[in-house]
Amino acid sequence: MNFFDYIKNESFFKPLTFKYRRIYYDCIRILIDRSKELPVLYESDAKDSITLYLKNEEIQRLIEEADDENEAVQLQAAEILAIFRECGWIKPRQIGRSGEYVVNLSTDCRRVIDFLDKLTEKKNEGTMSNRILSMYEIMKSASEEGSVRKERPYSNILVPMMENETELRNELADLKDSISDIMKTVIEFQDMNSFGQFIMKNEMLDRFFSEYFFVKNNGLIPTQLSFIRDRIEDLRYGDMYEKMVEECGKRLRCPKEQAISRVDRYMAELQYFLSVEYEENMELIDTRINSYYNLANTRIMQMASSRVRLENLLGDFLDRVSRISKEEQDAAMEKVEKCTRVINQKYVGYKSFEQNRRIRNEGQNIALNTNAMSEEEMQKRTENLFRSAPNRYAPARVGAYLDEALGLDVSMELKEKGVQTKEEALMIAAAMLYAKNAEFPYEVRIKNEKVSTKIADISNVVISRK
Repeated sequence: MNFFDYIKNESFFKPLTFKYRRIYYDCIRILIDRSKELPVLYESDAKDSITLYLKNEEIQRLIEEADDENEAVQLQAAEILAIFRECGWIKPRQIGRSGEYVVNLSTDCRRVIDFLDKLTEKKNEGTMSNRILSMYEIMKSASEEGSVRKERPYSNILVPMMENETELRNELADLKDSISDIMKTVIEFQDMNSFGQFIMKNEMLDRFFSEYFFVKNNGLIPTQLSFIRDRIEDLRYGDMYEKMVEECGKRLRCPKEQAISRVDRYMAELQYFLSVEYEENMELIDTRINSYYNLANTRIMQMASSRVRLENLLGDFLDRVSRISKEEQDAAMEKVEKCTRVINQKYVGYKSFEQNRRIRNEGQNIALNTNAMSEEEMQKRTENLFRSAPNRYAPARVGAYLDEALGLDVSMELKEKGVQTKEEALMIAAAMLYAKNAEFPYEVRIKNEKVSTKIADISNVVISRK
């Protein structure tokens, strides 16, 4: 359905096209906020809220500078309410219980203004991980026995999945556009100082890369996407399909063939996006980030060398010299030696003038005492050092743990070995994250079953040497 067929009011957007559209936009936002505070918004309260806003010095200046009296009248509370009522932002007048007129904001107006607020308040920070997590939670909840979502699968499963897929697609587009904007900014820099300020202080750049690398490097994201794809496949060919088609037909009031077409199209779009488009977009973003790094590196070299690529010139010179005869090489190097001058420069700093002061003993014994340490205390101190290490679960430590756990075996299964301590559970979890790294010497295969331990319920995995 066309939007203007839905609202049935050609004047709906007129207040946003008038001369004082900024004032009208602020006024409708004030009325929406006021209606949330009060159970019933009377016309007197609405006029008082708008009048208080119009007393602003800047607004008063506009009223005084109005070309004629008609324009000044348009900036009065009663006239603003009349304009809103005419365009359909406010419903026709109704008398409340107290005998006073009530201001009822239309649902269409609320939705449009809320959308515009979200659009203007949106910042350049990605929420890709939140969208993926929402889709994962929807499909996980739908797969549970006795799930409430199964009662209305079209409204509670398919439609929210499509909404999150649309937002995720928009987030990917925003990321790609952000890189293009960053690259254009880098090209415009003319000095090292401004370029350094951009790298050090630009919050948009930091937010963009932090969200992207979180999605790229977080080991749970690929697992969640795989789970979502599998559940969509089950939903498409499972028992809920007919129920979903039936609900779609009732909700949209369309024949069964049209409902089947819509449900199939939604599911096909979800599968294609998560299986193909998402990966293609991430690869494209990868390529653009690499291009950004190369461009930034080139720009730094250009500004550092005053736009003279000495490294390339020197490389070309040495390449040509290597192709000539030995006599010509000696002659060329003699000429180069006359053209260059190397001066050895040394600087005297404050440290050169400092005098080292000897600490006086003052008659005390400063020798180091040697004390015997028991095995128990030595082990305790070693554990404390291990706990205070910067990264207790680095790839090297995880590899050493698996070496000891496997011994001479080629592989082991978590279900057979079991997990006794929290440290072992975290080591297994770290191995799952590092499994796709090329330098990590172990391969992890996750099975569709869980192992219940004293520590936690963990997915059963098979760990083998690469």
